[in-house]
Amino acid sequence: MFRTNTALQKEQSHLYELEKKIVQNLPKIQEALNLLKVEELHLKSQLVNQKLSQVAASSLDGSVAHSENIVTPDDQTNQQEIDLDLFVNKLQQFDVENDSD
Repeated sequence: MFRTNTALQKEQSHLYELEKKIVQNLPKIQEALNLLKVEELHLKSQLVNQKLSQVAASSLDGSVAHSENIVTPDDQTNQQEIDLDLFVNKLQQFDVENDSD
């Protein structure tokens, strides 16, 4: 009976060490997953923009394309791109600040 308890205690301490390592690495894994999701969305956005520009270029003739290239202030606001690197850096800073608490 004594050997069984000792073996169980060893296994329990080993499992506790593994759990501690997993809990310690989990935030890093979650951050990496979030970065991958942001990168995926960025790539999908680029692909959609490429497809839209290809469709627009092939469907418009020169005169119509020239008249649509005039940019109004509202159009310029709607065409601004989001700097995802800046967004990711701010998220990383936020995570670091929360981890220090």
